[in-house]
Amino acid sequence: MLVSVTVFLFCTGCTAGGRGKIPETEMLESTWEDEITIMHVDAGNANFEDFIEQAEKELHMKINVLEYPSNADSRHAKISSLLAAGDISVDVFAVNDEMINSFKYEGYLEPLEGDVMEPGTAAVFPQEYLQGTVMEGGHIYSAPYVLDILTLWINEEWVKEAGITDVHSREDFYYFLSYDWGEGRYAYGGAWEEKYVFNELGEFINIFGGDYNDWKNEKNRQSVQFLKECIDLGYTSKEQMIDQYEQMIQKFIDGKYGMVFAYSNSVALFYDADVYGEDKIHMTALPDLGENVTYMSTWQYALNKASVRKEAAKRFMSYAVSKEGSRVYAECMNRIPARSDLFREKDLNILGYEQFQDYLKKVELKARPIPSDSIIYLEKVGRLFQQYVIGELEIDVYCSKMQNLVEQYVK
Repeated sequence: MLVSVTVFLFCTGCTAGGRGKIPETEMLESTWEDEITIMHVDAGNANFEDFIEQAEKELHMKINVLEYPSNADSRHAKISSLLAAGDISVDVFAVNDEMINSFKYEGYLEPLEGDVMEPGTAAVFPQEYLQGTVMEGGHIYSAPYVLDILTLWINEEWVKEAGITDVHSREDFYYFLSYDWGEGRYAYGGAWEEKYVFNELGEFINIFGGDYNDWKNEKNRQSVQFLKECIDLGYTSKEQMIDQYEQMIQKFIDGKYGMVFAYSNSVALFYDADVYGEDKIHMTALPDLGENVTYMSTWQYALNKASVRKEAAKRFMSYAVSKEGSRVYAECMNRIPARSDLFREKDLNILGYEQFQDYLKKVELKARPIPSDSIIYLEKVGRLFQQYVIGELEIDVYCSKMQNLVEQYVK
């Protein structure tokens, strides 16, 4: 009896002293009501892990996160193969515009309009974008969680070197382009790899006031002639025809380019490289070449139709695109939320948010015209563009071929 009492007191003392205390993670695990697996482009990011931890606590749910291949082509192929095989190992995929414009036609995704994107929730997203990008046949196939805007970024040190205040006017824009920057420095840098140049091609058509779907439009012709001129006159480098955004942004950070078009969420890359600020790299107004129109895109959550955890997956997605969940993600990741009722608020703690809001007041946002065969189409667009800018195609032939592509894939 004495031994029993001694053992009891010893064990009680361990617990009271903390050595036998159950770790918080184990306590959380014991209360988890559901478990899901998501494949996410932010996997491995410490800030994203913070978001996932908060979501787990809020939902009492274990959320496993899998990484994507870093290369965009491999990423698209990876999801395609999993969905086509009816694989149940991943419940929720993070997808971009190129992916959803392909996957929404293939029957592999679960529609979301009845619960995750019920009418009240769907109403807070840009409607033209929603209808043109994530919807098909009256169904909503993905839920946007972050907004990305194609913006013009400039190095203020270069602006001062050129002796001007900005590049907004047509005159100052062309002056900046034609300024003698010396060996190995270019006024403008781009991501002109075959599957990426579509963004800048469409953006210059936008700001020249053209119509991407009408290649008889004189403004379209002017915009591509301008881009060829950038190569011919040395404003930019032929080498960028193998560059995607990663390479372009690194060259910009390294001081090889004076300005670039990059998506708004690149701000974190500039900040981490210690080159972000009013006196360094920052967003600037679009040049006054015709129209203040720029592309928008989002990353979205899509539900695998083969998932055996659909209800749990929908609970996560509903939280992730709710006002609360969107705010948590935006502030963890320093990114603009996709909800229009949130990205207009003034109290979001996001890097460069005041500049983003100011930018949004001055531009019209437009969805990119991406067809269902997105990868094949983008490759063909890029190949034709590269052939034109290096002189293998005359302008009339190029425009005719582009019109054929639009009619074959887009219209």
